[in-house]
Amino acid sequence: MICAYCGSSKFRTSRIKINDLIRLLLFQLPVRCRSCHERDYAGFMLASNLRQAEKVRRNETQQSKRRRPKTADTNESS
Repeated sequence: MICAYCGSSKFRTSRIKINDLIRLLLFQLPVRCRSCHERDYAGFMLASNLRQAEKVRRNETQQSKRRRPKTADTNESS
């Protein structure tokens, strides 16, 4: 999938709004471009894959924050 506005191929799922009900009946979920933040629709399978990738990315970010050692200030004067 490529963004019609900026040409990027990076998307994330978007929040579902009341106006999306007809699209949901057609098995299309809202997605948002990560580059230009424009909203579009993707098929159910693609959107569910994006949602799963977001969960993995979020877990990796949380784990990397836990693993970072806290750095002490080395310029302390005694």
